Amino acid sequence: MKRLAVFFFVLLMMASLASGETYTLPGSTPDGKPYNNIGIVSEVMVDLNVTMVNTAPFPKFVIVNPRYDFKVIRLSGKEGMYSFRVNGTTYHVPMNLKKTSLNYFIGFWIMPYETVVVNFRIPYNNSYLLTPVDYKSICGDSKIVALNYTLVNGTLYYNGKIRSSSEDIHPMTCGVMYPQLINSPQILFLRELFPLNDGYVKVLHYRGTVTLRLTNAPNEAGVFNTFFAVAVPVVFQGAKMYNFTPNYTMTYDNYMREFLWRYRGVVPPNNTQTLRSSEFDNMFTLTDTLLTGVSVGGPHLIPPKHTGLNYPVWIVFMGHSMEIRYDVEWSAG
Repeated sequence: MKRLAVFFFVLLMMASLASGETYTLPGSTPDGKPYNNIGIVSEVMVDLNVTMVNTAPFPKFVIVNPRYDFKVIRLSGKEGMYSFRVNGTTYHVPMNLKKTSLNYFIGFWIMPYETVVVNFRIPYNNSYLLTPVDYKSICGDSKIVALNYTLVNGTLYYNGKIRSSSEDIHPMTCGVMYPQLINSPQILFLRELFPLNDGYVKVLHYRGTVTLRLTNAPNEAGVFNTFFAVAVPVVFQGAKMYNFTPNYTMTYDNYMREFLWRYRGVVPPNNTQTLRSSEFDNMFTLTDTLLTGVSVGGPHLIPPKHTGLNYPVWIVFMGHSMEIRYDVEWSAG
């Protein structure tokens, strides 16, 4: 016989929060941002300056994917488009349509033999939403699966549901918590980013910043901490990635071949290299938002498929939110 839920009820004094909010885990925020079964919303913002050249003796019109805001950096700077999202609906605002549209497509002109810099952005108010992987345990989704918040006369009441998968008396415990990887990076190749299909218009250089914002959406009360691993969200193939803030905890290979085994006290397979003990001396340095080099329980879940790149991984202990930033740069030749 299945038991779907057991209710719990707690009081908290906090007059600044909105009333009448309900969260299921997994679910989505009121403005349509999805989160997984531990409440993590993952959003990516991109800000790139791209240098392009037109080697033709006549003008060229470059069509822009409306998913990106853009601004042509020349003259008055009024060629471009910006966007914003309200309640899950995205609105686009083109500037100077006589110059930024052709055949009802949005883009910009490059004059004969002109070199121009164009800023491409995915802003926070229209961020690219990732869908993080659910956190798994031996007992499945026997956990808190819903939260309700109600503010009454300055007192925040919160209650919810804890799901129990069965009436069985075993197992008594469901394993040890460890930071499962909740995503794998998206690999972006130059020809996919700029499929210009034109021998005259060329990309010479790009440089900018990628930001990953992680939010524990249901944590209105400030009492629900989360513990997980997250990979770099976007890899620009062939580009340099640097200035990671905060610095990543380890690489994917170290996470898979060393970290998970060492934390649960299991000897790794013979084909993995053994790290010196000094490399783990500082693995338990805690802050209120980030766990920089930690170890955690047995890997019951195989992380997302390896992309073939040894990409950065962060171990995160988070209350409400945190941001990860890094710079990217690429030049032709």
